[in-house]
Amino acid sequence: MMATALGRVSRSRSTYASLRLAVLQFIADPQWLIPSMIAPVVFALVSFELFRSAGPYFLTYAILGAGMMSMWGQTLYGSGWATGQDREFGTLEPTIQAPTPYLYVVLGRVLWNVLSGLIGGAIVYVVIVAFAGGPPALPDPVGFALLFVFVMVTLASVGVVFAAFYVYTRYAGFIQNIGEFAFYIGTGCMFPVVLLPFYTNPVSLIFPPTWALDALRYLSIPGYRGFAWGFWGDLLGAVATTAVYLGIAGAVFTRVEHHVLEEGNLSEY
Repeated sequence: MMATALGRVSRSRSTYASLRLAVLQFIADPQWLIPSMIAPVVFALVSFELFRSAGPYFLTYAILGAGMMSMWGQTLYGSGWATGQDREFGTLEPTIQAPTPYLYVVLGRVLWNVLSGLIGGAIVYVVIVAFAGGPPALPDPVGFALLFVFVMVTLASVGVVFAAFYVYTRYAGFIQNIGEFAFYIGTGCMFPVVLLPFYTNPVSLIFPPTWALDALRYLSIPGYRGFAWGFWGDLLGAVATTAVYLGIAGAVFTRVEHHVLEEGNLSEY
């Protein structure tokens, strides 16, 4: 029982230390300010000026689209760097061989990605509301805020899986650059997935944010028509796919740890 308690403390301390280091690295080299906080604001302002007379709920679309750009950009690139930095600095094998599972080290970094993504989304919201002269019309502001945070959890689950599989490839940067805008479109960050050709929907539904974003639009835009199963079906699908992604990430990290303990390195990757 004492060993279990100590193990929990060790994992908590590792996650906190990893989170703290991620914050310090961001402050020392805040290069992510441009893609995750500045560029989305520019896109949001452009879309708002172009379509400001499109209807009372376009403001919600603009905030969701630009906010998701901020959060997904930070999640995708931050998750790739979550394991890439250990590979670059030569600390991947020693970190994996530490008593605390490597997943908890990556978790601290991904948590900072979530927090910084939320900050970026909040900046987008404040700027657009200031230009619009008032907040968007939301039937359920509290529910919107809670579901918005859950959308970040779904994004984080995808980020953790990417971070796990990035251990097995040296082409993380290539995958990130290709996947960024494809993910914006494929999951409904920029506009509802139902506007895409029907044959693309099964691919989109593989990703948890697709379900969560459709549910968010059902909740915040009266009259919205997304997937036929509606809000509760979207919410159930988001929870189920997020759980699957987290399970996959845990299994992959466990396999990586066993490999390092057996071979002593990841040089073949």
